[in-house]
Order: sequence, then C-alpha cells, then structure tokens
Amino acid sequence: MKLGFIRSEIDMNLYFKVENDKDLILVLYVDDLFLIGVDPLIHQCKRELASEFEMKDLGLMHYLLGLEVGKNLRGIFLSQGKYIVKIHERFEMADCKSVTTPTELNFKKLCRSIVLSNLGNPSEYRQLRGAVCSL
Repeated sequence: MKLGFIRSEIDMNLYFKVENDKDLILVLYVDDLFLIGVDPLIHQCKRELASEFEMKDLGLMHYLLGLEVGKNLRGIFLSQGKYIVKIHERFEMADCKSVTTPTELNFKKLCRSIVLSNLGNPSEYRQLRGAVCSL
C-alpha cells in the first residue's frame, strides 16, 4: 500500500505498520476507517489519507457496530449499555428491579456437587476429587 501499511493475512480489512517502534492499525468497515495508535502517527496518517481521498474526520470513536467505546486513564472500554436498554424496552422490562449477580461462589462445593450428580459410584468421586476440585 502506498502509505506503508501491510494487509493482515487473517482479516482483509485490517492493515498495520510500525513506525519508530510504534504500531499503527487501520481497520476498514464498509465506508468507515478506524485508526488505532499513538496520536502523532494517527494525525500524520490522517493527513496522508486526506491528501489521497475525500474523507471526513469524525474524531474519537464513541460508538461502533452496536458497541459503546470509552477511554480513560486505565484503558479502553467496550460496553453495550444502549443495547441492554433497547432489549429491556423491547421485552417490556425497563421498569424491572435489577439484581446483582453473586460474585463469590464456593467452587469446590459446586465442583463436588457436579461430580457427584454425574457419577453413580462414590469411590469414582474419591479418585477424581483431587484433579477435578483443585480450584
């Protein structure tokens, strides 16, 4: 490619280049183009692309293919909040009370329960206990 990108062998819409030990990734989707990398490389690439093609810079990505994209000091985050709200509205559950999912499970107890329910002979469970329940 004229701008120095290499096409991925895995995905025909994914291009990348390394410049000064910094990665720049270009993703094409229909008539959209996404750049991922450090700011100086992104700005340089946008200038080069604008000199070759008619394009409109939409700024930072906030929404992509149904995913909300956010960025803070800890990293980049993907969310489907709008999709969840839409599904709740579709199934008339928008006013339902939310419930938190228990995060602490006793995995050994759960594991033993699963093994015991699937094995008919308790001696088989004793033989498997160390391997299956060593979480």
